Amino acid sequence: MNVRILLLALGMFVMGTETFMIAGLLPAIAEDFRVSVSVAGQLVTAFSLGYAIGSPVLMTITGRAERRKLLAWSLVAFAVGNAICGLAVSYGMMLAGRIIAAAAAGLFSPVASAAASALVSPEKRGRALSMVIGGQTVALILGVPFGTYLSFGYHWSLPFWIVAGGSLLTAALIRRLFPAVPSPGAIPLKERLSYLKRPAILSALLTTLMWGIALFSVYTYIAELYFGFGATGNMISLVLLIGGIAGFVGVILGGLEADKIGPARTIALALTALAVSLAAMSVLNEASGFAGRLNVALVLGALYGVSSYAFNPAQQHRLIGMSGPSAGIVLSLNASAIYLGSAFGAFLGELVLQYGSVAVLGHFGGLWSLLALMLLGANRGLARTKQVRRGPTATE
Repeated sequence: MNVRILLLALGMFVMGTETFMIAGLLPAIAEDFRVSVSVAGQLVTAFSLGYAIGSPVLMTITGRAERRKLLAWSLVAFAVGNAICGLAVSYGMMLAGRIIAAAAAGLFSPVASAAASALVSPEKRGRALSMVIGGQTVALILGVPFGTYLSFGYHWSLPFWIVAGGSLLTAALIRRLFPAVPSPGAIPLKERLSYLKRPAILSALLTTLMWGIALFSVYTYIAELYFGFGATGNMISLVLLIGGIAGFVGVILGGLEADKIGPARTIALALTALAVSLAAMSVLNEASGFAGRLNVALVLGALYGVSSYAFNPAQQHRLIGMSGPSAGIVLSLNASAIYLGSAFGAFLGELVLQYGSVAVLGHFGGLWSLLALMLLGANRGLARTKQVRRGPTATE
């Protein structure tokens, strides 16, 4: 097993833990800073916007930098951002730490994928990338529930310090064990954004954006949602563990089904199941007299995890088929769409909590999933119109 690839996966694990554990920490952070949970949710919005906007800009600026140094220094910057969060004595200071961490994550993740490709032979590239991306999936299963457990058992700042320490350790190991990885060359930001002028690709990226809103409008406030089902503080760790395992299963199923029945059909099934699970959560939240609703909510949470994470590998598969040699650039735009969806989802979820109730969140997220499904249908129709003379492709 390639130790260098494992180190990249470790870096993704550390960043994935910090990125997603915030959902379980929001109630404790809100209480400490004397803000509402919905306002605390802006910490997710700030991170997501920092990643979505910062990633393409920083990738352009650092395009000619040697990759090993870039990986190490982005991890150091990530540690600094998390240390600021751990030290935060005000909401503003916490927000600043999250933005710094987001910029660092937006730089590390695409560079790690590129470095993984450069470190192995072409026939092993797919496995190397799966291992690196898998680090973030493992974070959903282990890192996020553990961070939430520490938050409720000790203090919400402790997970940030552990993540900061893990980042510095990984940076040191990469600096010591990695070979120099030359830059592939800078791609101008204007060239990256030019792909948005292609209607089919733009439509597909908007589908990703809507999926992200559906997913994160609920996930950001998952603790509040499950408190409504009767869960206690420590039980949120179990909720996130189940969701992480379900997400891991969803990633595998999404890839397998995309190969078997086609990515577009897999995406349609995933979005449908996501809408059903979210709407059912809202219905269940309103059924206060139902004694076993927490157990049912855990089952719905598993369906939510499987369906939401089955979308991503199928969507990447579809975008690669649509973009051909430009797949790398289009996939980076897709990553930005995911984080924009996270930002808008957290923000819109905050508005739902402010002007509605936690019971409405599932209906709201389900609506966005249905809108994504409708746009998918429109996108497929557009693709068929352009491909009618060439016959069916792998994207269908």
